[in-house]
Order: sequence, then C-alpha cells, then structure tokens
Amino acid sequence: MGEALGMTAAARLLWSVAVTLLAASAAPAGAQVSVTLFAGYSGSDGVENVTADTSAQVKSAASYGVTLATLLDPSRELQLQFMQQSTTVSPGGGEMPFDLTIRYLHVGGTAFVDRPVGPGLYAVGGVGATQFSPGTGGYGTEFKPSINVGMGYYFPLGERIALRAEARGYLTFVNSSGGFLCSGGCVVVLRSDAFAQFEARIGLMARF
Repeated sequence: MGEALGMTAAARLLWSVAVTLLAASAAPAGAQVSVTLFAGYSGSDGVENVTADTSAQVKSAASYGVTLATLLDPSRELQLQFMQQSTTVSPGGGEMPFDLTIRYLHVGGTAFVDRPVGPGLYAVGGVGATQFSPGTGGYGTEFKPSINVGMGYYFPLGERIALRAEARGYLTFVNSSGGFLCSGGCVVVLRSDAFAQFEARIGLMARF
C-alpha cells in the first residue's frame, strides 16, 4: 500500500512538471523559456537510528532531473525544478539496508550579478517540497518542506544551446521527533530535525 501511494505521488510530481513544460512551450517567443535536462551526483548526511542508538547512513548516488526557466528581467530567471535520486539507506544496528527514492519539486530562480543572463557565474536557489519514498515494507512515504541554494556557471554552445554546471545544497525540514519514514509500527525508528544533501551536476539547456 505504501509503495502504491509513493508511485501515485511520484506520478503527480511528474505530471505537474509535464503540464508546466507544455504551457511554457506554448508561450510567446519573447518569453525566453528554457529547458535544462541534467545529471549529477548527490551526497547526504545521515539520520539518527533511535532503536539502535547509532547513525543511519544514506548512500551517495547519481541524480537527474529537469529545470524549466523563464526570464524575469535581463539578469534573473524564474525556475521550476524536479530532481530525483535513487539511493540506499543502511539503518545500522544489524538491520538490512533498504532502497530510498528522494524527489524534489522546487520553485526558485537564478541571478546573474551586474550583467544579463549569459556566460559566467550565477547564484541559484529555490523552495518547495521533498518526497522520501522507501522501497520496502515497514517504512512509509514522507513529504517535507525544503529549500536549495547554490552557484552555477553558464557555458554557451550556440545562440540557443548552453551547458550549465551547478553545485547545490538542499535542506529538508524533517522535524521528526516521533519517527521518520514510519508506517504503523516502524522496523527501525529513524529521527532527524533536518536532512541535508549536496549535489554537483551538469545540464544541457535549450532556449526557445
């Protein structure tokens, strides 16, 4: 049941991104809409295993996603971002590792300081929600508020094509004093106030 709910929530996230992309593609040419497909690598901090009084480790793993952006003014963009990572959690205390899918859906933007959007450094950030979807029984899907901040570099490859390299930090406000990822009776009680991830990524951007 928990897995089915997780799949339904994931489908809703993907549908939201797809609808926004379709709407953007129908915008006037002057709107300067861009789509970036990216792949990266994300590392995470651990969470507390209350049952065994130890730390549960979240494995570093590849991440991927899509960003939709439109110009707010010559030096700033408004963005919608979807990111997903499939990783493994080692609870510790003799318990078997289990798969965990982490998804972010954020609204935010970029700022190119003292110059228009184009070659060079920029700041990036966003706010939204994180979904934690365990791949095993005994744990439940969680949705939590989150933010991200980072820096990027814009490498033009042509008039409408560019590479974007970014480093982002994500902070999810878990605030789980009673247990994290619990579904009924937890296999292991995990607890955390905040969950941090750090991502390095590169994306191919097309502007319309």
